[in-house]
Amino acid sequence: MKKILSILLCITVLFSSFVFSAFAESEVNIKGEITDYPVIVVPGYSAAWLMYGDDPETAECAWNGLNFDELLPRLLDRIYELGAGLAVMSIDNANWVAKILAEEIKNTWPLMGCNPDGTSKYELQPYYFAAKDTRTDVLDEKDAGFSIHDRENAEIICDYIGEENVYNFNVDWRMGMEYCAGQLNKYIKDVKAYSGSDKVNILAISQGGQTAATYLTLYGEQMDVDNVVLSSPAIGGSALASDFLSRNAHIDEQGIMRMVEHGMFMEDDYEWLLRANELGFLDNIFDALIPYLADSLGYWESIWDFVPAEYYEDLRDEYLSSPECAPLAESSDHFHYDILPKVTEKLRACQANGMNISIITGTGDRMMSGLDVYADGIIPVSSATGATCAPYGERFNDGYTQLDEWNGKYKVSPDMTIDASTCYLPDNTWFSIHNFHGWTWFSDCTKELAMTLLLTDRITDVYSDKSHPQFLYSDNLSETIWFDLNSETAGMIDKETNSITIKNLLKEKNVTITAIYCPEFNLKFNTGLLGIELAPGESKEITFSGKIPEVSKQCVHFTVCYTADTKTPLNYKTRGFTIMNGNSLDGSGTTAVSENGILDTIDMPIIKAILNKCGLYELVSMFLTIIYSKINII
Repeated sequence: MKKILSILLCITVLFSSFVFSAFAESEVNIKGEITDYPVIVVPGYSAAWLMYGDDPETAECAWNGLNFDELLPRLLDRIYELGAGLAVMSIDNANWVAKILAEEIKNTWPLMGCNPDGTSKYELQPYYFAAKDTRTDVLDEKDAGFSIHDRENAEIICDYIGEENVYNFNVDWRMGMEYCAGQLNKYIKDVKAYSGSDKVNILAISQGGQTAATYLTLYGEQMDVDNVVLSSPAIGGSALASDFLSRNAHIDEQGIMRMVEHGMFMEDDYEWLLRANELGFLDNIFDALIPYLADSLGYWESIWDFVPAEYYEDLRDEYLSSPECAPLAESSDHFHYDILPKVTEKLRACQANGMNISIITGTGDRMMSGLDVYADGIIPVSSATGATCAPYGERFNDGYTQLDEWNGKYKVSPDMTIDASTCYLPDNTWFSIHNFHGWTWFSDCTKELAMTLLLTDRITDVYSDKSHPQFLYSDNLSETIWFDLNSETAGMIDKETNSITIKNLLKEKNVTITAIYCPEFNLKFNTGLLGIELAPGESKEITFSGKIPEVSKQCVHFTVCYTADTKTPLNYKTRGFTIMNGNSLDGSGTTAVSENGILDTIDMPIIKAILNKCGLYELVSMFLTIIYSKINII
């Protein structure tokens, strides 16, 4: 059963990017405020198609994206070999499957290898680079939609400023960040000259965020840019690179399924199907796959520039110590030791000169490769923003003092997992809980924020607009419900806080709020014995009573249990909030995230272990929490 689930999950993930086409439909109210500058989209890893030759009409295609139309037939031709490998997986023969996968990956994209010194084995280039060829309307006319980046997202931008004002940056993304940033500098100059504009706006996603941040570090003083929005930027790299190079990958199947649900706007919740399964099938394959792919992608400098600083030196010494790798090691050393340390200084200098730079990233999830850090699934929060985070599954202790005073502004997230005072840009970085990698446009709250930051000059920092606080919570409909306490500052509990607003995010199905529980205090919530029903899109305010202590910097948790007409009818959501209601507590260090339900507070380790093994722990905990809640309001 575990193998079947893993295989189905793997297939779902491989093809998910081709079906993520349903986007939030809300209108962003920015008409009348839009600047006159063209927008350049700087895409994420592997987005640009690459060719071997000079003429797009006749050149050989070296890379056409993750095109499984070509890879899948090769794998199917060897299905019996794959089947044999899967059959003996129980005796640790993942190497068999990995060898077949690696061979067919190489055969599908045979021109993509690099030499040990980091240079390309073949002279590859993007299909289109010049401004005149990469304007969105021109690419449409050429029937070259493959060079229109983040197509569905770009269409939203085009609705406001027109296809003729949106440009698509292409680069050989295998190369190092310094090279990519230099190409972006040339491209911006070209777009300015071609459009007649004195500046441009930039939307950069994932690796594109690392490229844009490197560009600003090296060339930002030229002030060719007005607004820059970095969506889930890999500024400090991605632990994916270090996890795979170090063979320390432990695939988070639940997290991947949550990402698929989020990206496909699923009203049904399937991740629970995986909670009771200890799946390690994919880990073994990925570990075995690495040596077979080393000569293909192990010498891509972009991979090495992706390795976060704390892991870089050890991995470089292990893999790039031979003399033929010296030029690659030297170039990546330059990026890690000379460029990255200047990012904060240079970004703030650009801001001081009048440029608007904003970062939006997801948090609340772990790395899909298994590293226990807070991330958007692909990029650690610390790499994307420069923030200091507690270890995954933990939070800072009550009374935690942020590492930088930052002009007296409180910069710790309401759930006390993030200290934003150490960010590259503490006042211009937004965090969205459960907003997955690069999917800023998949939630209304972050889509509206990103559009406003990109196309207008209205929002200058995280304090400019109360509807877009620094710490957000995803309102993607796959979350089913959204809730927040009603207080002066989002996420904070003050003396006047005595109610919670809950919204049904589903488009077609009703939700019933069955219980609300706060493990830290005995609060009574007016949910009634039968619960509170919410129609699709409906919000309701629910009052509560009970004493909130007169302290500050204490984290408490609210768990909302609900039922819905979905595949998993019973579920819950938990959020952390910070009491700011009196004298500050003193504390340091971290602690495990607080309990979510009544069962967590009961000292019955054997019973809990049995329930966990059977996959029933959370279900039983919810039932007990609901029962407790009903008794508590009688």
